[in-house]
Amino acid sequence: MKRMAVLAIAMGAIINAATQSIASTAWLRDQTFASWVALNKVNEQLLVAEPWPDEGIVRGSAELANRAWPWEARFAKTDDPDLRRLEVTVRSVENGPVLSTLTAFKANPPQELPAQNPDDPAAQPPPPKDQPRPSPPKTP
Repeated sequence: MKRMAVLAIAMGAIINAATQSIASTAWLRDQTFASWVALNKVNEQLLVAEPWPDEGIVRGSAELANRAWPWEARFAKTDDPDLRRLEVTVRSVENGPVLSTLTAFKANPPQELPAQNPDDPAAQPPPPKDQPRPSPPKTP
């Protein structure tokens, strides 16, 4: 009888440890997928040619690993008037806990690029270091 009680207590502890391990693994998997979704959204926004808005929120859902991941992108001003901040948060379900947050910054492009004279040697990129530089013309 005592052996059965010891066995029952041991089995309960083993089952509890296995359940916690499964829950931890699932949480880490979800957190990893959410961080990938956040990174993808940030990279999408960084590749957009237009400047980011001064402020605003954009929400959406991304498909990854046969699941929909709700995300939210918050645009904000910074102390630098030419720099914008983006914070992307991702959840496993709508209104669930935030699994991943990623912050990025993007500068506004210059209004006008300075004109370059193509004959100006400073406007030409230097040759690669492993190739010889052209020698100047010799004067007779």
